[in-house]
Amino acid sequence: MGTSRPKPDAPPASPLIPPWADQDPVPPAPPPEPLPEDPVPELEEPGPPADEGEEDADLEVAEPRRYASFRTALSRFAGSGERGDARTALGRWASRSVGGGAAGARRTARAARTGGAALAGLARAGAGRAPEAGVLDIRALAGQPVEVAIGAIVDAFMAPGILDEVAARLAMEQALAEALGGADTFDPVAVDANAVRVATLAFVAELVFVQVAGDAGRSLATVGPVAAALREAEIRSLVREVVNLVGTPILVAAGAVLSEQRMSALVSQLVRETLEEVATW
Repeated sequence: MGTSRPKPDAPPASPLIPPWADQDPVPPAPPPEPLPEDPVPELEEPGPPADEGEEDADLEVAEPRRYASFRTALSRFAGSGERGDARTALGRWASRSVGGGAAGARRTARAARTGGAALAGLARAGAGRAPEAGVLDIRALAGQPVEVAIGAIVDAFMAPGILDEVAARLAMEQALAEALGGADTFDPVAVDANAVRVATLAFVAELVFVQVAGDAGRSLATVGPVAAALREAEIRSLVREVVNLVGTPILVAAGAVLSEQRMSALVSQLVRETLEEVATW
């Protein structure tokens, strides 16, 4: 697919969850403190290394050739155009390439955290509430062209800093564009509870789809650009259907105005439950 850079198959003993998946940008180093007048006491000798069994679960080793069965099924779908073949490909991706719902949610942990913060800020602005401390007041963007407002929101909440930032930013740009409709200028008052739900579902769906696209390699390339675009659109449509199916009742029950922490947790929950559903296909 053409949305993201394709990945090669996992090398032997590679981690299922990449080490950077939950990494935030490294903050700038503080200025050096003045030297103390008294000598600094010597540091204690480090203790013995942690037991290997206590290593983070994110270092679980990926299945060898984790993308192979997914890409084989996706190539079959490229030739047939059959929806059942697309479902099979997505099922293999969720269950084998990603490793299931829990692993897939950990894989997108930072995107969920930063995207959830942006969505929470959008909800608070729509309700006329002040932002949480230290973040952009989205209400201040009122009257800006929608494209400018979207860019400001993405830049404020999803600053660059790790390898997978592009997927998260693409997903949020798509989500905000859908939630704000065809308006030319940004009006935070128009961001009601339904608009926040639309944005949240669109963000999760696009985030999952971009992960699929990045793992697909050149599986759709053999059928030519026109057919490949149609197949890609079908994959995106399937992902959106399942996100809407599992996510809508969760968001309706959760309500509209949420903290960054709560919204981030909801995004992770939606990713996890989407992948768990797709893994049964």
